[in-house]
Amino acid sequence: MIRWLIFFLMFSSTAFCQQLLEGTIIDKETGKPVPFASVGIVGTSKGTSSNLNGQFSISINGPVQLQITSIGYESLKVYSIEVTSQILLKPIVTTLDNIVIFDKPINAKKIVKKAFANISKNYNDEPFLQNFFYRHYCKDDGAYGRLIEASVEVWKNKGYKLQQKSAGEKEEIRVTQLRRSLDKTELAQGHEPISVGNILQADLVGYQEPEKSEHMSFYATVSNLKADLESYTFTFNGITYYDGQEVYEINYIYKTDSVLTTSGKYRIRAQANGSLFITTDSYAFIKTEDVKSYGNNTIRTLAYYRSYMGQYYPYHFILDGENVNSDNSTHSFHIELMSVEIKKSEENKFSGHLPTREELLNIPYDSVYWTSSTILKTTPLEDEIIHDLGGGTSLNKQFYRYQQYEMNVHDGGKNGEKKFNWLKEDSKGNRILYLVFWSDNFVSYLAELELAKQLHQQYHNKITFVFLSTDDDDNRWQQIVQQYNFSTDGIINYRIGSNSQLTKSFKVNDTPAFILVSRNGEVFDSNAKRPSDPLLNDDFKFLIEQK
Repeated sequence: MIRWLIFFLMFSSTAFCQQLLEGTIIDKETGKPVPFASVGIVGTSKGTSSNLNGQFSISINGPVQLQITSIGYESLKVYSIEVTSQILLKPIVTTLDNIVIFDKPINAKKIVKKAFANISKNYNDEPFLQNFFYRHYCKDDGAYGRLIEASVEVWKNKGYKLQQKSAGEKEEIRVTQLRRSLDKTELAQGHEPISVGNILQADLVGYQEPEKSEHMSFYATVSNLKADLESYTFTFNGITYYDGQEVYEINYIYKTDSVLTTSGKYRIRAQANGSLFITTDSYAFIKTEDVKSYGNNTIRTLAYYRSYMGQYYPYHFILDGENVNSDNSTHSFHIELMSVEIKKSEENKFSGHLPTREELLNIPYDSVYWTSSTILKTTPLEDEIIHDLGGGTSLNKQFYRYQQYEMNVHDGGKNGEKKFNWLKEDSKGNRILYLVFWSDNFVSYLAELELAKQLHQQYHNKITFVFLSTDDDDNRWQQIVQQYNFSTDGIINYRIGSNSQLTKSFKVNDTPAFILVSRNGEVFDSNAKRPSDPLLNDDFKFLIEQK
């Protein structure tokens, strides 16, 4: 049954009277949604993309004409004022490879070589700025535990003149807007603050490994297709269409590679296969898809490109994957980067880099941006994720909580006691705390602190380990924390000083002292077992099981 699309305008309260135009793109014949279609405002570089359910959202300043394009469909132009219009894309039948349509056989590898050789002709090789919308979420098994959204700007100093081996090598990067939930995943402490670099490197046109490699790396986020071309087998799969142009569809697969293990058996190394969509006239990449696997682990990369003023630019990147741990638990991630606008003027040039955790915290929060700007439309599933992460709290409010949390667990040498009190209050109903009081005579019990670090690695997502120093010298405290890596994997450190009220309230007379606080905020054991005591695990498990 064909679903009808009705455009509707939602007016924001901004001074510029911007409107958010929302809708759904569907297949005219099947009635199914068309995912990742390009939605551009005619005559401008502004645009958006449909999500997995074919839905899109775009900010406009008045009546405009939109151009909808997608591989395998006829392009369509529609006016935004046609509020009763039906956005139905007509599919085009793909010509299969067993039908004779060329005078001679198609050499798939030669086509791919030509596509790489023509990058500087098909893609802008002059400096330009591109503004993107970023979304990233993770889950452990079936539980979602992390969501980040951001506005990202990239200034490419040399355009696509040269391919890079890593994001930020020849370009400037900055995050201008940010909102996120707290990270509740098992890998929370090992996560990058934001994975902008990884998703940018989904751009096969802009990033390639510079040298041939003996073996493929599963964890490498940059394609090796160009450098290791001879290690791939290419096949011509047929002709499809994009925006009125014929497009080659070419499949590829990496050579089977294995290694002999100590048990005398062969283990298959990382494998890869994918598809390339290349225009028949100019040899431009308009879509790339790559799937890497290693054992039960997989990584999938998608990149889409559209034309603007005779040159191609990326408009949607997708990177997702799943890692299976030794205990069969899984951690999966999904990252998307969607183009919003392109600017070519040198006036838009800036200096920037991949942001640190501290720099992300200093980004001013603009609630108006999130209600009036072009962002990737959420699917019902993603709305459910937002709800689950915040227990019904909106993502805007979750961001404020995240910001407060980060500000109170970092740089614990400043107002350490005040920050700890905030953490203790915020932990009620959420976290079990294992407090470790230490002082400048820590060397005599350093083994206990090292064991605490090991326990933290075991229980890091179930119990929060907090090191509280009674040292009065901030410089000395910072040096010790850094030298002995007391903040490893997210252990929280505070310097409370020798005259802290905390030592009195917790009745700490000497160091080291260990205190266990239950999830309800009450002291479970004011003289808790040391990390070296095996019975401490029993207390941990008891508290973890308490709801």
